Parts: sequence; structure tokens; C-alpha cells
Amino acid sequence: MRWITWSLLALNLGVAGFFIGRSYWPQADSGQHAALNVDRLSLRSQDAQPPQQTPPAEVEPKEAFCVEWRGLTRDEFTRVREQLKALAGERVMSFTEVPLNTRHWVIFPPLPSPQSAVAKLNELTAAGVQDAFVVKDEPWRNALSLGLYANAEAAGRRVRELEDKGVLGTRVEVLPRQGTDFYFVIRSEDPDALKSLSGIGQTYPNSRQSRVACPT
Repeated sequence: MRWITWSLLALNLGVAGFFIGRSYWPQADSGQHAALNVDRLSLRSQDAQPPQQTPPAEVEPKEAFCVEWRGLTRDEFTRVREQLKALAGERVMSFTEVPLNTRHWVIFPPLPSPQSAVAKLNELTAAGVQDAFVVKDEPWRNALSLGLYANAEAAGRRVRELEDKGVLGTRVEVLPRQGTDFYFVIRSEDPDALKSLSGIGQTYPNSRQSRVACPT
């Protein structure tokens, strides 16, 4: 019987040792958790460094140039106008027709109706304004004409005189004198347009083209 007792004791000790030592054994899924943590760290490190984008290159604006074209006869002026229109359809350019002789017209801007224009005229007359009348023709219909002057200085004096009488809101329009000649001012940012203008100008040897500062 003694040997049976010793056998049972040995068996119990073995079982107890198995359960006690099990807590110290390496876990089978610990490597999997470690791998997942590494992946997370890798993803976070990538998110923390967004891809660098190359900024778009800045396009420098082209400098505009302006040309005055003077000395054309009236017939030549008409032909050149059509040539400039055709050139403007091919190049990035614009042109204006500038009168050689001008007048400065002081006006009160057009009112909504003839009745309101007459009422404004009566108001100005009561304030002591003279030489004023209602404009009948387009494009200034129902405006109040307050005087035509030879230059900007004289027109400015008239505006100040009106302001002293309490008349505000007037403006000065530059008008061509009747029968005056015109010249062209051409504006472009295309260097080839300048070459084209020079080529056209050779057909009109009595005229002249000159670079000028562009009006603001």
C-alpha cells in the first residue's frame, strides 16, 4: 500500500506543477498583438507626414505698351480704323480714337424723365444758376447742360461756382470739337502686335507712330 500512496503523491505534485508553470509560458498570440501595434505605429507615422506638393509656378503678368498714331488724313484714318479692327481680332490689343481738339462740358447727369429734369432746372434757377438748359438729344437726354469750356481749368472753375451755390453731383465730359481730326491710341501686351503696327504704318509714310505711357 505504501507504494500506491507515493505514486498518488507524485501524481498530485506533477499536476500542481503543470498549472503553476503554465502562467510563465509565452502566449501564442503575443506576437500577433506586437505585429498589429507595429502596423499602427507605421500608419500613424505616415499620416503625420503628408505628401509634399509642389507649388504652382507664378506667371508674371506681361507689361502693356501703348502707341500713338498721328498724322493720318481723314481718308487714311478711316482705312486704318478697319485695319486695326482686323488686327484686334488676331492679337490681344485695343484702340481708342482721341480728338485733337476738345471742349469740356459741365453737366448734371441725366434724370429719369423730362419732368424730373425740368424740376431740377427750376431748382437750379432758384439757387441762382444761370445758362442752364435741359438736353433733348441722346445719349445725354434729360441731363442739364451747365456750360461748354475750352479747357479743364475753365470747366473746373464752373464746377466750383456751382458747388458754392449748393449744386453737387455735376461732372465734366470731354467732347470733340466740331470738325476736329482724331488720332489713335493703341494698347497691347503682345510684342507681335507692335511689329504688325509697324508693318501697317509703312503704307502711310506721312503719319507717325510713337511709344507713349499707357493712360491709367
